[in-house]
Amino acid sequence: MSLSNEELKSILEHKIALLENSHKEKKNISLEAVSSIVKILGLPNDFSALAHRYFQLHTPPSLIWLHLSECTGCSESLLRTSLPDFLDLIFDFISLEYHETFMSASGHQAESHLKEVLEKKDFLLAVEGGVCAIDPFYLTIGAHGENGYEILQKCAKNAKTIFAMGTCSSYGGIQAAHPNPTKSIGISKVLEEKVINIPGCPPSDVNIIAALCFYILFEQDMSLDVQNRPLALYGKCLHDLCERKAKFEAGNFAQSFDDENIKQGYCLFKVGCKGPYAYNNCPKVKFNSKTSWPVAAGHGCIACSEENFWDDFGFYEKPMSNEFAYNDFSSILATEVIHNTSINELNSKNILLDLSSDSSGIFYYNENKNNFLDFSFEANPKVFLNQFAKTKIAMSLVQNFQEQFQSHYNFIQENYSDESITSTNVLDLFYFIYPFISGKKLENIDEFLDLALAYKFKHPSKFDFKTTINDQAKLDVSKSLRMPLIYILGGLDKEAITFGLVFSLKEHLKQALKACKNQHQKDQILIHSHHEKLLKIFWDLTSI
Repeated sequence: MSLSNEELKSILEHKIALLENSHKEKKNISLEAVSSIVKILGLPNDFSALAHRYFQLHTPPSLIWLHLSECTGCSESLLRTSLPDFLDLIFDFISLEYHETFMSASGHQAESHLKEVLEKKDFLLAVEGGVCAIDPFYLTIGAHGENGYEILQKCAKNAKTIFAMGTCSSYGGIQAAHPNPTKSIGISKVLEEKVINIPGCPPSDVNIIAALCFYILFEQDMSLDVQNRPLALYGKCLHDLCERKAKFEAGNFAQSFDDENIKQGYCLFKVGCKGPYAYNNCPKVKFNSKTSWPVAAGHGCIACSEENFWDDFGFYEKPMSNEFAYNDFSSILATEVIHNTSINELNSKNILLDLSSDSSGIFYYNENKNNFLDFSFEANPKVFLNQFAKTKIAMSLVQNFQEQFQSHYNFIQENYSDESITSTNVLDLFYFIYPFISGKKLENIDEFLDLALAYKFKHPSKFDFKTTINDQAKLDVSKSLRMPLIYILGGLDKEAITFGLVFSLKEHLKQALKACKNQHQKDQILIHSHHEKLLKIFWDLTSI
């Protein structure tokens, strides 16, 4: 459920009023700690006083924390919290009733206490670690020798809400990596109840506490993304929050881990940082009482909050180029061609996506045959370089490209005129980008698409296009034309860069087609192209 700030405030004010009428004794709660939690949750500052008042009066809810197939790293992260302090957390904010690492009881005494808490049917459940549900032999726990799957089912049945703490619990984690001998999986795969994922290996203490406190405050689930991760914590690309991003934009990359430039803030993308593919707030909240985080310390992000990160992101100290791949997802773009539409087949119920060489665009059929997609860009690579290199960062990027890919740079300068060329054909993006990554002109679009289809990862290095939807759809690629220079300097190969362009183009054409279909109440999307591979790659857009 996604509630507005005003609705959340109303809920909190109502709960405070009930507590004040009950004349509960006020506890000593750190306002600084509460304000920190409110800030991380992305709530307005005026929530701090309300949340502080609520935590002063509320009775801490019971929390059961299970350990399944894991390393206890998530609990280690939690122990290092400072706002609030760990002791304040477990006595004033929550009542930690069961945690096999922290509690003094053990054996039958611990199991007896767990049974008592479960009988109350009024508790929160946090689960650390994946579950071996298919072959439970690999996860036998406790004084009674129960398997982890049975314990999870027993505890989840009456929990008020369930949190998967860490990547193991969210997705299976490292033990689910190929060949996954224990058949570990995330707990949401085996539970009927809703699970809120707090991934990370480990997640920060801040994310763990923020997720718990949001539910305690409002008794509502947070707004979640498609992987059931809280948007307030995992809604932004980690790369966009990184302190090294300016060096990425300038094409200043560390060449190895003993590169002295790492201390100067150079980007770690070329030595394997997966920040552009990860969604987390690590640069903002950091770890160990906000001491630091991996990229600041000099090691790239490994995308540990993403599903299957052990298998899907290649070597962790190399960029995502085919040379360093150990998986093959090369068929991700390819689909079967069902039908190539002729323009003559259009009628008032159809939309046409025209991907022909001479013209390209999205048309909705009426008496004027209007073009729904507004698109244009500077298609001359030489003119682009000259116009682009105006800011300090842009000049640095072009200079680095000239120095490190001198033959590519010289080819562009010698084989293109000084005349500006404005193109309205999206396919001209392929011809524009190819000289930057190959040092020669693209002769045939199929050559570009073959490279894209040969990419061996399923995570794209995206181009930051922007689509604006009003009466028409406007696709703006101008700010993204720098990406081929950045990516090739960052160690990506031609396959990765071409795949990233095709993937990004598909995503934004999908937005425009969907808007056109909704606004003009069309029944069907048709695709026309002279290129068989284009039809294969883009055909799934007809099913929007």
